[in-house]
Amino acid sequence: MDWGNIPHDPQGCADQVDAAFERGDPLVGVAVLGLSLCHDDAEVIAPRARRAIASGERQLRCQGLTAVSHMVRRTGEIDDVTLETLRPLLRDPNPVVREHAGSIVADVWIFVPHPRLPGWLSRRQRLQSVKWWFVMGWTDISLYFRRP
Repeated sequence: MDWGNIPHDPQGCADQVDAAFERGDPLVGVAVLGLSLCHDDAEVIAPRARRAIASGERQLRCQGLTAVSHMVRRTGEIDDVTLETLRPLLRDPNPVVREHAGSIVADVWIFVPHPRLPGWLSRRQRLQSVKWWFVMGWTDISLYFRRP
């Protein structure tokens, strides 16, 4: 992708990203990230990010996840297909992908209006909140009783 000559229309940039996928460009993940940072159209960004996430290559998958995060932060939107693509990554055997997917889901929870989100995501985030408060509370209580 020629970063000095980025098309101003989202579809032109998306076409360049698609071409990078087709020719197996080693920097296609960077192109997906660039698309997510340069344009505000979630319908154009999401399919390319999902394509990167579906890759067998860990780095490209993580770049696709980061592109989803940028998309959500910039647009406040995410489609159901992308959410269902993220869900199994929360149980991915690779700890790097699993942790990164958890961060992206947290971004979705923060930037997308909650009524638009599926029930599984609401339950997960509420459980994470309870878990966080329990761990923090337990740490504070333990420190209190250890004082001389």
